[in-house]
Amino acid sequence: MNKVLYAREGAKCIMDRTFADFPWQTRVEVDGVEIEVPEDAEGVLVANIGSYMGGVDLWQNDDETHDNFDPQSMHDKILEVVSISGTWHLGKLQVGLSRARRLAQGQSIKIQLFAALPVQIDGEPWFQQPCTLAISHHGQAFMLKRAAAEEPLGHAAAIITDVLENAETNRVITASQKRALLQEMALKLS
Repeated sequence: MNKVLYAREGAKCIMDRTFADFPWQTRVEVDGVEIEVPEDAEGVLVANIGSYMGGVDLWQNDDETHDNFDPQSMHDKILEVVSISGTWHLGKLQVGLSRARRLAQGQSIKIQLFAALPVQIDGEPWFQQPCTLAISHHGQAFMLKRAAAEEPLGHAAAIITDVLENAETNRVITASQKRALLQEMALKLS
């Protein structure tokens, strides 16, 4: 039943362009600098991971060599900000027929809402009254997953993570040294 409701509401949004005034109802600031929200934007997304909606790479761009953005990394404490132009655009992103528009990267994101708008954090939606949303990197948790036999790097990463956790616990290394080593490991194994 939920999927039917999502489909109905999504179709209504596609037809109505419900958030066509979004660029004039928001103000986005990244590291103290105001970022222009494109006129066709119906939403902005802030991410610190490489995928969204079950695997869509929002930061991917065909013209990466001609902009001033760094590659996305969940280890650099830098957040990525992209814009989307509605539900139809989200559908095209999901099947690889479009790309999100990269707007900015930074450590501190402020989004001012001048009108009541729907907001979502990690899949939890609500209707937000006018306010200022402040977003920054707070912490990081390293997640383990079962490595398949064909994923020897996943197994190696789990072992290295365990060794470094043990070294920190036994005060052989500091927490910041462990984080630096885990970041370097993630970069080398990816």
